[in-house]
Amino acid sequence: MKTINLSKIYLKEKIAQMVMVNGSKYNHDFVTLCVGGIYLGKLNSKEEYKKLIKYYKDNSKIKPLFSVDMEGSYNPFEKFFNCKTFGEVINEKDAYELGLSQGRIVKELGFDINFSPVVEVKNRVWPGRSFKGDFIEVKEKIISYIKGLKECGTIATAKHYPGGSMVKDPHKLMYKTKIFNEDLELFDIAMKSGVNAIMIGHPIVFGAIDSKGKQSTISPEIILPLRKKFNGLIITDDIHMMGLRSYLLNFNKVYIDLVKAGNDILLEATPRFTKYEGIKKRIENLERAIKKGIVSEERINESVKKILEIKGYKIVY
Repeated sequence: MKTINLSKIYLKEKIAQMVMVNGSKYNHDFVTLCVGGIYLGKLNSKEEYKKLIKYYKDNSKIKPLFSVDMEGSYNPFEKFFNCKTFGEVINEKDAYELGLSQGRIVKELGFDINFSPVVEVKNRVWPGRSFKGDFIEVKEKIISYIKGLKECGTIATAKHYPGGSMVKDPHKLMYKTKIFNEDLELFDIAMKSGVNAIMIGHPIVFGAIDSKGKQSTISPEIILPLRKKFNGLIITDDIHMMGLRSYLLNFNKVYIDLVKAGNDILLEATPRFTKYEGIKKRIENLERAIKKGIVSEERINESVKKILEIKGYKIVY
């Protein structure tokens, strides 16, 4: 286990460790920024994934977390790997085998974290992206799928907390939806099953939990209570979805809002928006906010410590 001294990492680099970018093309600017995570979308072959991951590993000062969306209905590996959708999973045995097969391919290619499973049940947008059945059946499928992923050493991600991210399409619009106790129970089940990460969705929510008129990703009322009962990584959904972008008049301050709300990892997954200059500006804006006392450096340290530990580093001060 490598040791890393948190007090010797520059503030700008610590902030960058909280940023996960779409690195589906070789980009040395991301290495220069010292970003903490690399998300990869669809590539053509196993060799392309392995070479790209090796490039970022070999050139990064601190090892990035490598992530992929190998989940319910979307299959980035479709050119060389076939699997069922969540909607085609018949029972818990099926779910376990799916988790196992996806976990194996994810680890073989060099990924650390899979943005899966979707643990929501209300799905009006993406057929196949959620498990079917009554509450008990869905619960058992979630538990079994997570078990399969974890047996391969893959970090599992329950999404999209607190629910409602498939009622409408948050990629395209901002909307409000009601959350029920059963929605939250499924995330509790995922946490008890050992997920290491939870992804926060963008919908404005009310009901069993209330985001107070803000998108869930920038709502302390949603995320801070979650942080009290969950020690794993809290990750935003892609911050370039219209469900979040339409709220902010000055998008360059989005990191400040996201960090104040309680997120550990800020996901920039849309290639046309994930640009060096924009990310650099957002990092610098957050750095200025910390120096002005708007955000505490201790808050940054909390997230960076979790990120570095899940990468396998031993933290000293």
